[in-house]
Amino acid sequence: MEQVKNIWFYLEPYVFISEDRDRYLFYNTWMKKGMDFYRNHAIDRIVNHLQQTDNMYSVLIHADELDDSRLYEFVQSMQAEGYGDLLEGDLPKPVIMPPLLNLQKSVERMKKNELPIGENILSNLQDVTIYLNGSCRHDCRDCALMFTQWSCCTKTGNSLDFHLLKDFLQSIVYTRASINLTGGNPFEYPELYELLEILGRNASMQTFIVNYRNIPDNLDALYVFTNDSFQLKILVCDSYQAESLVAMAVKLKQGNIRQLWEIGITSVAEYESAEQLSEQLAEHDIRVVIKPYFNGKNLAFFEEYIFVRQEDLLAVELDRQDVFALQELNTHDFGKITVLSDGQIYANVNREPIGNIREPVADMLCRELESGTSWRCTRYGVELCNQCRFRLICPSPSNYEFALGRPNLCHVETDKN
Repeated sequence: MEQVKNIWFYLEPYVFISEDRDRYLFYNTWMKKGMDFYRNHAIDRIVNHLQQTDNMYSVLIHADELDDSRLYEFVQSMQAEGYGDLLEGDLPKPVIMPPLLNLQKSVERMKKNELPIGENILSNLQDVTIYLNGSCRHDCRDCALMFTQWSCCTKTGNSLDFHLLKDFLQSIVYTRASINLTGGNPFEYPELYELLEILGRNASMQTFIVNYRNIPDNLDALYVFTNDSFQLKILVCDSYQAESLVAMAVKLKQGNIRQLWEIGITSVAEYESAEQLSEQLAEHDIRVVIKPYFNGKNLAFFEEYIFVRQEDLLAVELDRQDVFALQELNTHDFGKITVLSDGQIYANVNREPIGNIREPVADMLCRELESGTSWRCTRYGVELCNQCRFRLICPSPSNYEFALGRPNLCHVETDKN
């Protein structure tokens, strides 16, 4: 029998390739896991060939090339883990369609073909956070810092014009976007209950974000939150007595008020206290989310518990569309806008406003989608990250990067950066 001289090696269509100076990353969206390999001369030719679209994810390997242990181990690992396979003998070239991003309505393609970017632009709107006012009698720790990292109450000297707000809401009513209402103490907004009545006619979820200190003692003031379309998100971001908070939560539950608790933490000790409170609330079937935030003094805490490591990224679970989305969109910001109590509107509160509440919403969203400052801010456009193989699967840049003043939150070394 004639000895096999040529072998076809191919990748499965659900496998993505990324690279940096030192390593290759292969990510399998069917199994939702990744593997990486050190680059070397033995596999460089193979991977470079696979990355050329015209080669349709297959490459011819001469049998004697597999005498190189580095190439042999690479191919064997790809076979064993279901990333690719070999075809031996006198067989035709396998034709595999590589996973290529081909968005028919991508911004660049629409601009090139002179198509209107604004067509159905409002369908992209998914989540709207509105700061009704800034008045609050409390002085909570880190009030202004938390506001820039996740949606929570904050104090200002402004109050949103109710008539402008009604017009704004009318302009987005058909988007079915979720609405989040907050402020300093939003219960002090003069037209609050008229506003809640308007929002109660919509089918989308309405979330009212308020610090636990501002929850009224009289549950009659919270009657609207018995509606299935509304929920209270109650913030705990300062000192507290767990027993008092549990008692408050139980009282709200007895009043059939939908509630979600969100606890801000800055240290291990605060996390442990938050966990204890979370367990106590869970005994009453009350949902809790624990949110870390940067206060300017807890970098070590973030480095130890928030920053990601290589093993974290290799274990991340993404499907094909998730990987495509990370290439094109910021998955934290896309579809979201924030209206501050002065009427300015932001795609991300850490950047410049995209417009004002008096302007047509569609015009603002078109500008944001075209400029890409927030909605389209990806790892591919961030210095250092764009040189890292993990840009393929790494979470999009978030507000934590703004807070820490650095481009990434990881312990992955890329070119010794």
